[in-house]
Amino acid sequence: MLRLIDWPTGLQWTSREPLTGPRSVKSGSSESVTGWVQTFGSPFGLWRWSYSFPPLRGAAFRAYRGMVVALHGGANAVRVPFCDPDGLSWQAMGVDLSGLPGAGVPWSNGLPWSNGLPWQLGRPTVAITIAAAKGESVVYLADERWGHRLGVGDMIGFAPFHFGVYFVTEIIEPGRYRIWPPLRRAVSTLDEATLEPVLAMRLESEGAANAARGVAMAENLTLTLVEIEDVDVHEYFSD
Repeated sequence: MLRLIDWPTGLQWTSREPLTGPRSVKSGSSESVTGWVQTFGSPFGLWRWSYSFPPLRGAAFRAYRGMVVALHGGANAVRVPFCDPDGLSWQAMGVDLSGLPGAGVPWSNGLPWSNGLPWQLGRPTVAITIAAAKGESVVYLADERWGHRLGVGDMIGFAPFHFGVYFVTEIIEPGRYRIWPPLRRAVSTLDEATLEPVLAMRLESEGAANAARGVAMAENLTLTLVEIEDVDVHEYFSD
């Protein structure tokens, strides 16, 4: 089995750019006898993202180069978390931070961890109200937390065990959204929508990553990663 590894803890990128993404093939139009023109298109293609990293050294650079080596030039894959820096605020997500020490939560006895830090807050999930099949482009979210607060351009995903990153392209009505790309996997009312989607991705080629180390630190580090569709991840990859 091919390996599916985790993104190194604490490894932060400085820029992230979609180079190519899901698009349409066999697009065109047809005209009826009444003169009404209908356009059509079939979705295809995979997400392809470029990542750049700050200068690294020590443990951070070891983690980075370990991931690059483990990906074996594209044979293995990595879980890539997609946290949106331009996403909803805590308030818009329905999270009340009043009375909390920063963006964290202490234990029930009011004490932090032994390092003095609280639990880190996670973005809340939202229930799905109507199931949707693979390939559908409309999803229905519950009227809770941020379920009816999304706007065009918001990034979402689904959980558990769902590999896919989707963008809202239309608000049909509150809680009913058109997304792109179409669902990589069916979702049910037992699943949840998340603001922290995950893609399984592989290196585009053996030359799609560099790990050059200068005298002081490693600089100008980049990765080019290509999506592996959900169905292939579950069939061919293991931890």
